[in-house]
Amino acid sequence: MVFYKVIHKYKQIDHLECKDIGIYRSLTHAEKAIELLKGKNGFKDTATGFKIKKVFRLFKPKLLDKPFWIDGFDTYMY
Repeated sequence: MVFYKVIHKYKQIDHLECKDIGIYRSLTHAEKAIELLKGKNGFKDTATGFKIKKVFRLFKPKLLDKPFWIDGFDTYMY
């Protein structure tokens, strides 16, 4: 089976931060998830960091079509 994985990458001061957003059954579902998250905290500052990758799976993921990070995120510097 073919699924679509949404990830979000952005550059911190000293490293690259990567978040897995979710796995979706279609490209349309993946694009809708990106639109949902683009305005949330953290994501709105780095809206160009979303990428969609085609992945092949032999089984159906448990959390199919359910985005993680639905409330956005905060970045802390130490």
